[in-house]
Amino acid sequence: MSRKLFWMRSLNEIGVLVRAVGIYRDFVAQVYFPAQGLSRWQRLRCAPVLLLVEYLVYRVDAVAELTRHASFDDADNRRLAILEAYKERFRALLRRLHAYNDAIAAQLDLGEEFVRLENKATSGLATGREDVLRLAELRSTDVRLLHLMIFALTRQSVDEQLVGLLWPVEVLADIANDLSHYQRDVESSTFNVLDSFTRLYGAAAPAELRAVMDHYEAQFQTLLAGFPADRRADLARLCTRRFRPGIDVIPVPRLAEKSVAPGSG
Repeated sequence: MSRKLFWMRSLNEIGVLVRAVGIYRDFVAQVYFPAQGLSRWQRLRCAPVLLLVEYLVYRVDAVAELTRHASFDDADNRRLAILEAYKERFRALLRRLHAYNDAIAAQLDLGEEFVRLENKATSGLATGREDVLRLAELRSTDVRLLHLMIFALTRQSVDEQLVGLLWPVEVLADIANDLSHYQRDVESSTFNVLDSFTRLYGAAAPAELRAVMDHYEAQFQTLLAGFPADRRADLARLCTRRFRPGIDVIPVPRLAEKSVAPGSG
């Protein structure tokens, strides 16, 4: 291996690790741990495993990035086989870590659905509103996997009410991330909800997206109302800080740009 290639790979690995640590901080440390009321010892016990898994998730994402302009439907697309192999390695690893159950298996399947759907969007195949919203909902599969793993690692039953409450929060957090990275995503032809809505609705895209965000936030408020009053305030604080600052302002769409171009669906 040449010295240049070695340093390029090293820098890429560092980038993957930095992204994984950021996700761990934003979701696991700042939302999931406090929402579950874990002790310091429980958090320390879970941290290495969760960081490892999120790092591996981003390794899979790096493979998907390499093939984003080539459809998985192509017969000679070897990277699909690589992704499927990664999925099986994930299963084996999670079993060894005693962090595998039916709920986690379902998340792995949803993760595969996301990768395939994202590939459909970035490889130029028609993507309508339904696909765009499905992508927006599936993108948080990795952090949902981490959340479910916490229950498994701490030998607790899955709190379905809490998992359900956080579902729209995770969707809104990813949309907020899209808004903050809108210009960069357009320039790099990376999937972005606002960019995709601009392809579908033109100048009306911000209004359409605002309606979608209002829908998810209303869903969150409805689910939040089902919690006891003494827990509701803490959950509201934990959750709203994860998405609220990022969705207040929608960037002006770049109507003349061509990024991931969904069809009329």
